[in-house]
Amino acid sequence: MRISNQQLFWMIMMLNVGINLLIAISLVIQDGHQDAWMSSMISGLIGVAASYLGTRLALRHPGQTLVEFSGVILGKWLGKLILLPYLFQWYIVIPLIMRDQYTFVHINVLFMTPVWMVVGPMLLVIVYAVYHGGIEAIARCTQVWSPILLVILLITFGVTINNLDWKALFPVYALTGAGPILKGSLVPAALLGESVNVMMLAAFVDKPGRGTQRAAVSGVLLAALFITIGILWVIMTFGWHIASKLKYPFFDMVKLVYLMEFIQNMDVFIMAVWLVSIFIKMSVYVFVASYGTAQWVGKTGKWRSFIWLPAVTTFILAMLIIRMNVPNRLVLNYLWVGTILPLNSFLIPLLLLIVSVIRFPAGSGKPGAVQPDGGEREQTQTAGEASNENQDSRDAKSTNAGTQGKAYYS
Repeated sequence: MRISNQQLFWMIMMLNVGINLLIAISLVIQDGHQDAWMSSMISGLIGVAASYLGTRLALRHPGQTLVEFSGVILGKWLGKLILLPYLFQWYIVIPLIMRDQYTFVHINVLFMTPVWMVVGPMLLVIVYAVYHGGIEAIARCTQVWSPILLVILLITFGVTINNLDWKALFPVYALTGAGPILKGSLVPAALLGESVNVMMLAAFVDKPGRGTQRAAVSGVLLAALFITIGILWVIMTFGWHIASKLKYPFFDMVKLVYLMEFIQNMDVFIMAVWLVSIFIKMSVYVFVASYGTAQWVGKTGKWRSFIWLPAVTTFILAMLIIRMNVPNRLVLNYLWVGTILPLNSFLIPLLLLIVSVIRFPAGSGKPGAVQPDGGEREQTQTAGEASNENQDSRDAKSTNAGTQGKAYYS
């Protein structure tokens, strides 16, 4: 399995733009009010920092995933222990996203459809894509869909200009202050901070280097740009008082489009942006969870057998979370902002980077490491190629010896 730096860029962008546009905007506006766009800019900088930190660490150990180089840096058992917060994140984030996907579809389209009929088919499609194509298939899907979805977003911003009121952005800062603006930046920052998962993805890049780092950072920056524009558009359409009370303000904004008496119902396109973005995000997490778990238990070559573990846990936990109706704000504030953002996005990567610099000053985590490509088949092929080279060398020596013998007797 190999992906390019360009595919990594689109993947990082898609991991962040959809979930933030549909879920985080309302929460940001509740805290940041008319200055929520400042909160979004701050969160973008935090996301960039997390992405840069994760990429910097991954590039010091090329060809190795987080699971591998954590063991190289800290030792076998301590390396496994420090991965527990990441395993928790990988397995809990998929059912949480699935709950958001169900809620969105249930409210706007399939309000009489049973839960399992919405969750089950989506999960089966994700499992099929990950099992048969792995990260390479996900990357290709992202590369095809991302430019299309960006064009849809640009058209959406264009056709909603007539509904904007610039006065809704004023006064700037005076009535809000630094505290609420910083508080409003935490939720999108926690979601953008998930870009630290590049520590698992960079190992599959065919040409790792500075281009990989630029791809990851640029993907977060582009996502943050679209999120900031989305917040500005929502505030200028509804005002922060109304926008903060809407569950999906960006989606509701698009419903207001009515041009030339026949251009309307553009919310269908935004729904496509949301569903494709969610599909890609959950597919990446299912792959990372299954591949990471397989490496964690020492069964990398059989990582596809572990896909059913995140699939089953996602279905069970998603059904429970939907029935319990846990508020999004509670989950994001206490779990993501309070734990995942500081621990998984910054503290652990920073610790690993410091120890790596001390132990491996030249940045060679494990000399001669083979880039992960799915298991034992590549190792066997490499061994076969080495055997063939040795055989060719022996044949060449034998031929040279025969030639010299003939020359001697002649």
